[in-house]
Amino acid sequence: MLGLRHLPLKYRLPLIHGALNLLGHAKARGWRKAVTDGLEKGPFVISAFFNESTGVAQGGRLSANAFRAAGYDLIEHDIRPCFKQYVSEGAELPGKGGVWFIHANAPEVLVALMAHEPVQWADRYRIAYWAWETPKAPRDWVLAADYLHEIWVPSRFVHDALTATFTAARRADLVSRLRLMPHPVPLPPPARHALARARFGLSDELCEVLCLFDTKSSAARKNPWSVLVAWVEAFPEENKSARLTVKVNDLSGDRATERRLLEMAARRSDIRIMDQRLSEPDMEAFVGAFDLLVSLHRAEGFGLTLAEAMAAGVPVIATDWSGNTDFMTPENSRLVKSSLIPVSDPEGAYGQVRRDPAQVWADPHIFEAVTDIRQLTDQPELRRKLGQAGIQAIRDLHKPWQREALAELPFNVWLKA
Repeated sequence: MLGLRHLPLKYRLPLIHGALNLLGHAKARGWRKAVTDGLEKGPFVISAFFNESTGVAQGGRLSANAFRAAGYDLIEHDIRPCFKQYVSEGAELPGKGGVWFIHANAPEVLVALMAHEPVQWADRYRIAYWAWETPKAPRDWVLAADYLHEIWVPSRFVHDALTATFTAARRADLVSRLRLMPHPVPLPPPARHALARARFGLSDELCEVLCLFDTKSSAARKNPWSVLVAWVEAFPEENKSARLTVKVNDLSGDRATERRLLEMAARRSDIRIMDQRLSEPDMEAFVGAFDLLVSLHRAEGFGLTLAEAMAAGVPVIATDWSGNTDFMTPENSRLVKSSLIPVSDPEGAYGQVRRDPAQVWADPHIFEAVTDIRQLTDQPELRRKLGQAGIQAIRDLHKPWQREALAELPFNVWLKA
């Protein structure tokens, strides 16, 4: 399957996931399902994409950091090498027994299970952390769910998406394995704001506004085009007191998106495109240096970037739909109403979503976004007020991750003291 990497995403993902599921069903005949009989106490192993820069990888690091902050001793295990060993079962899990926490979605969990001989994980309490961005998760996720004692999810939206899938598959018994655990987004220490702005070419004379997305996360879903349209409608003439930066990660595989962005920016001096890669610490400083973030997304499983901006005190304008509504309210942000439309992502990761009346996502109302952009770019005191309220909203996300709350959860039974 490594030879498929040069195929367009709309072809590559169905082929990869189809092959993984065929192999997974074959191997699973000899696997032990998620029962507690025969489990042994042992270490706490957390598997994630620790050395990568995707949202899923960042989520894994956040989980690991939160467990450590709560006093847990962890063994970090990088999941990426499993992708070369899921046929041979040559991967090695540290220790024996205990808890295996896999911060990755169902296809990657399936790879991790296949890459290790079943005897390595049959005696472990198994938890995975999943996210999805439409109202129903993929039907084939049921296979991996059978081998997990718990499935943690970042939002009510994802909880409902998995519930819908399990129920449609006549596996309502799996719903009780779901646990709502929002991402424990850290509150960064006060940054040297002026230095950060200068470093990233931001001006103290302008209200600097940010829109960002990763093409691997689907440009159709992230929907930067609506932000650009709203900006131009809000300011038909080039704005002399505000500027929009569109930060995009990995344009190499999406030349159509690149051309479209550059053509629009070429017509306006108050719009700039930035595509340089930033390290995780640099990205945190970058987002925190702006005065405002705008996301007119069609769907978010959680909205990690939005939460990270709010944690830094940056006010956010975002679509009033999907996972971000768990922590965004009219008191701490500006929420843009939308209409629901069928999911359409013919060139991206959601092209595999089958035609189903339940599979919808948001079409944000541009006129509302225009009003919010005009208001917030013009009112620094309102931005400050929303920014402070946003910090408190993100602080509240940490409550389920505090030591006292985590200590009440079933996985503790299987950890060695």
